[in-house]
Amino acid sequence: MARRPPSRRAITRTPEPKPERKRPIGIRNAIIIAVVFMVVIATIVVLGIYFFVWQDLWSPIIRVNDETISMDYFIRRMKYVDRTDNIEAMLEALTEEEFTRQGAARYGIEVTPEEVDEVLRDIARGENETISESEFKVWYRNALNETMLSDAEYREWVSTHMLAERLNELLIDRLPTVTEHVHLYIIVLTSVEETEAAIARLEDGEDFSELARELSIDEESAEQGGDTGWWPRGGGLHLNVEYWAFTLDIDQVSPIIGIDDENEIYAVCMVTEKQTREIEEQKLEVIKGGIFDAWLDVEWVTVDYDFLSLDGGVLDSYTLKWIDLQLSKR
Repeated sequence: MARRPPSRRAITRTPEPKPERKRPIGIRNAIIIAVVFMVVIATIVVLGIYFFVWQDLWSPIIRVNDETISMDYFIRRMKYVDRTDNIEAMLEALTEEEFTRQGAARYGIEVTPEEVDEVLRDIARGENETISESEFKVWYRNALNETMLSDAEYREWVSTHMLAERLNELLIDRLPTVTEHVHLYIIVLTSVEETEAAIARLEDGEDFSELARELSIDEESAEQGGDTGWWPRGGGLHLNVEYWAFTLDIDQVSPIIGIDDENEIYAVCMVTEKQTREIEEQKLEVIKGGIFDAWLDVEWVTVDYDFLSLDGGVLDSYTLKWIDLQLSKR
């Protein structure tokens, strides 16, 4: 009798899986502990880098009202943009840039992103009539690489200069052409002793003009008996002379005025009249040329600002040495 073929069900039956071999609990725990340990070590390293390196770079070094400028930006501006080792000059420059941004906002002066784009393309084009989009992108990428500034930082840098130009134009437009003047007489001398002697003779009653003709080394004013004419503020007088000219009472003789201490040039002056009058065209142009600097001078004495140390206090010698160290890492 023929044998029965094997059942299809028997042929296709799936074999039972072998029981999984379990990893010993001790080894699994050891791996978990090792991973946790490595994470902790990595965290400590990252925090260490932050506290010993990045924290200092992210600390503010300049505060103007509620706005701050970070140490990182300060260092990059010194190393790659302005390329200077003069910390004091950089502090002054960045502070005045912030004065400009905040001052422009007070006057309602703005610069749009489109206007910044236009200026950037003008700079990139140079003396060429046109510049392609690809050429501009290459130029701009190189500019960011050379200055180590981000796109936002570079655009703000450019826009700040644009704000300064517009603020300067506004100040000129608002400049009064009629203002206080003083009629100034001056004697210029070459030593403290000579100036003291001249002041003594004036106090004894000698005539200012006669003494100017006799003693003054400034030939132009000496020929006029020390008469330099009418002067408005900012019209071109030496700053020390201007201070005393607008401080003195009429016919009052000034103390010794330093003109150039290094070369020992000194002066004594006297104001004979004060009037509100039209500014002469030549002096008006001088005032216009210095009006933005004069505005900044006012900001320095009226705006709340600080130069800060790494620990948030007043800028100190340790912070200055730390900055020097960062600058040496070129």
